Amino acid sequence: MALKLDKITGTDEIFKNPEYLADSVIFNAIESARQEEGYDLYSDHRNVIISTSQKGHRVWIWTASAIKNDTAKLIDICRFLRDCHIPKAEIYVKQDVSGNLSDLYALTSLDLDYVVKDEFSLAVFTQKSMAKAEMPAAKDGETILHVDRRNPEHVRMVRDFYEQCREEFGWQEKFDRKVEEYLAMELYALVKDGKIMALAAIGSKTDEYMRIKSIAVLKHERRKGYGTKMCTFVSNVIKDSGHLPILYSHVGNAPAMALWNKTGFKLNNKLYLLKIEDAE
Repeated sequence: MALKLDKITGTDEIFKNPEYLADSVIFNAIESARQEEGYDLYSDHRNVIISTSQKGHRVWIWTASAIKNDTAKLIDICRFLRDCHIPKAEIYVKQDVSGNLSDLYALTSLDLDYVVKDEFSLAVFTQKSMAKAEMPAAKDGETILHVDRRNPEHVRMVRDFYEQCREEFGWQEKFDRKVEEYLAMELYALVKDGKIMALAAIGSKTDEYMRIKSIAVLKHERRKGYGTKMCTFVSNVIKDSGHLPILYSHVGNAPAMALWNKTGFKLNNKLYLLKIEDAE
């Protein structure tokens, strides 16, 4: 039987399901999406939630029964995205069921006009204690600045920082849009000699957790403790707000994984992410 997906609201019974609530730490983005405007949510009322907006389209498969030994359900989801004229989507599933996704590549032979663009694993890290960590000692000339997007000098410094990271981040064609996206977040900058050495962005939040969206350090300024300082600082900021920090990290990024462990984060779970888009 085909998977039936209905448009839902943020008060749908699926959000009260004990299995969903147990995993809400993993699916922080769903909690954020249903608290904001401009999103449409769809679900089978059991184990699939699709969030669509102008910012992006995401599919969250949060129970093993959603696709385990049943690739047809995943194909139904892709057909739904195609019929809604969604050209690109990100599909997230738990790591423990990702081994059942091999048949997804068969989509290209099923005339669905989708191809798998990228795939990788995301580690979900959290801190469970509200106790604040001791900040590493600042060196001469270092200060941490709360970025004010209304301040032209702050904006200039942020743009200069990201300009130096443009190629590494793959922002060549979307630089202005990405800078505006990050300026809309809560940003903290480690400044030395009038230049930003490292930037930390705080993103979405739930009742319990607040997400560290990114910690970025200039390539030629790494291994100087800037990442540790910024991670510790924003973790303490989040705890001051009454939330616990959560972040998502590419499993293949060994330096980042080491940083999270060093600054008190513990691996909570892993997600498997597939990016699909229209075939050219």
